[in-house]
Amino acid sequence: MRITNALQTHDTIAQLMTNSARLAEAQERVSTGLKVKTISDDPTAGAGIMEASSALRGIEQFRKNVQGLGAQLDAEDGALSQVGDVLTRAKELAVSQSGANADIQTRAAAAAEVKELITQVVQIGNTKLGDAFLFGGTNSTNAPPFDIAQVSQTPTYVAIPAGQMAPQLPLGSRSVEISAAQTMPGVHDGNAVFVQTGVLTSLQALYDGLTTNSPTAIQASETNLDNAMGSVQALVGDVGARRNQIDAAGASLDVLETSLKGTKSNLSEVDMEQAITEMVARQTAYQAAMMASSKVMGMSLVDYLR
Repeated sequence: MRITNALQTHDTIAQLMTNSARLAEAQERVSTGLKVKTISDDPTAGAGIMEASSALRGIEQFRKNVQGLGAQLDAEDGALSQVGDVLTRAKELAVSQSGANADIQTRAAAAAEVKELITQVVQIGNTKLGDAFLFGGTNSTNAPPFDIAQVSQTPTYVAIPAGQMAPQLPLGSRSVEISAAQTMPGVHDGNAVFVQTGVLTSLQALYDGLTTNSPTAIQASETNLDNAMGSVQALVGDVGARRNQIDAAGASLDVLETSLKGTKSNLSEVDMEQAITEMVARQTAYQAAMMASSKVMGMSLVDYLR
């Protein structure tokens, strides 16, 4: 088969362009640090990168959920601590006013303090975190869950939102997704913290005993206060357990994030030492091709006749 000058020149130029393109690819990998820029570069690796990226976005949302729930639990823990302090003070008043040394005047003064303690507990029950009431449960109303004016209602102190004929208990706990396969309940609702524990009713019983100057009623309230304190402490323990779960979930998210980032990096990023070695090799090949091309394309008929 006869090889013409034109065909030889065409092949030389094609090889030169191929070497140039390969060098450009190697240079781009070194400059960007990426070996896969589009899915077409490597469909299998591209699919893996997309999957890892999606999982990382999910982790970012889970972490926000974990941080938000952690803040709520910390706020509840602080509120429960305050409630415990109130009950402790109420118990001190009950003990001091149930004996023979107390009289109607001292009990009246103690009743005024207990009334303030009740107001303080109601305020704690209406604690807000951001734009929401911490102990409002899943109720959609924007009204505070507790109202000091509703002392004649059942249950005591539970607010009656506008337009309703009966008290609306602050019930329910909003669950939060902390991983792809795990949800956790949020803070305890107001009913669980202030009603079911007997916090409000025990304080009210003490107040009633003091205002009626009844040593028997005051002594009976001591037991109710002890039971309320025990119930609050049980909630404190539950909050602590949930906080530990949140911390563990956050640590798991950190581990998973590190793993996914490593997978994504392995699929998309180049080994820089290897990439530089490859670029140098291709640069050498390109320079060699350039030299060969200049010799081939510089030949004349006289060169062939020698």
